[in-house]
Amino acid sequence: MILECRHCGAPLDVKADVSLTKCRYCGTTSERRLLKTISAETPRNFQPPRQWIPPPHVPAPSHQPLTYHAAAPRTAVVGAFAAAILMFVVGVSVFVNIRKPRGAPGAGVFTSGLAPKDLAAVRIDQNPQNLAKALSGRVSDVMVTVPLAHDRFQLVSFLWDKDTPEHPYSFTFVPRSETTPDPRVMQAVGSRLHGGLTDGHWNWASVVSVFVDAKSGTVGASVQREIGPRGGPNPQAKAQLVALWKLLVGAVFGVPIAPTADEMRFLGAPHPFVSLGTIDPAISVDVAADTLTRKFPGAVTKTFINLDVIVSVDHPLVREAQLSFRNEKGGTMSHVHLPGARDYKSRRDAFVACLEGKLGKPEASDRDYVNKKRDYRFTVGKGWLNVNEESASVSAHGQRIQAADWTKIINAVGACR
Repeated sequence: MILECRHCGAPLDVKADVSLTKCRYCGTTSERRLLKTISAETPRNFQPPRQWIPPPHVPAPSHQPLTYHAAAPRTAVVGAFAAAILMFVVGVSVFVNIRKPRGAPGAGVFTSGLAPKDLAAVRIDQNPQNLAKALSGRVSDVMVTVPLAHDRFQLVSFLWDKDTPEHPYSFTFVPRSETTPDPRVMQAVGSRLHGGLTDGHWNWASVVSVFVDAKSGTVGASVQREIGPRGGPNPQAKAQLVALWKLLVGAVFGVPIAPTADEMRFLGAPHPFVSLGTIDPAISVDVAADTLTRKFPGAVTKTFINLDVIVSVDHPLVREAQLSFRNEKGGTMSHVHLPGARDYKSRRDAFVACLEGKLGKPEASDRDYVNKKRDYRFTVGKGWLNVNEESASVSAHGQRIQAADWTKIINAVGACR
């Protein structure tokens, strides 16, 4: 049988009579009975992927690919959902008859499989049986594989969670082994996502994830069913999945399909940074989630220690604002984290200089004197704007950020781009 590693999500080939199994990717040892079953039977000719990229619903970080550890080398099948890929290899044979139109790389015509334009016509928020029927695919428990009539990609695979069979939580476009990745695919995908790809990866609020493997050409996406350790169900999961499907089908295959502007909000489409200044810092935690998700459609709410509301913003140095509300009766906004975007580190000195012209001279402190790493604190009324090596943040002297201080800080950061 094929089970899912509880730490990194990798497919594990496990015999039914064993009680403990060790993952050959991350090294985690688990009881067999506690692991999620991907396939009740191990597919014939099963070969584990040489490299594994953990999907976002597992604890292992998605930006760190894991290598398979074995005594003998294995054939590489790269991608976040290798078990679904292998089910295709076992049960489907696709014969190729390429006719590549001039000037249209990747638009070959095949004698079998679904054409990309047909992918664009199908909604994927369906259970495995219905989606397999709609796409003429092969269903196996919580997996569906669909052969593609395309000269670069041989199939698309889908995975469901048994607890939520209404729609899949991930899908992957698997390249043909004889092809080389087209860099234009990575460029097309990255250009459609706020903040772009970093080393082939992208995520929004740690609940939506996309990856494009530069070596194999594999493209995949997934949505977390739950938000954080105590956040409960993800109410936007279905909408996020539908938007991801439209975005990636359009970007990967060049067909005329794309999420609407409203759907892109579920993928972190940014709001104007200065619109944060219209937030009343005195708003109570009791109504903060409802008020701010209406004000900023697509915002994600999480509860761990405090209530956090994550809003995507259109600032070149700051990708999002994480608004933190005290988790107590009448609690108000006490801290705002502004994680640095891709260019933040390289432009931080200019950012600080610009802020100094608007907020006055900051207090500097050496966090790492030898390596010349400095933090800066701007005092604004009864609040602070801290500018560190990786991010900026807003905090208050007391338990509440004052409205006048908040507006001044937001206007200054919004102007320093």
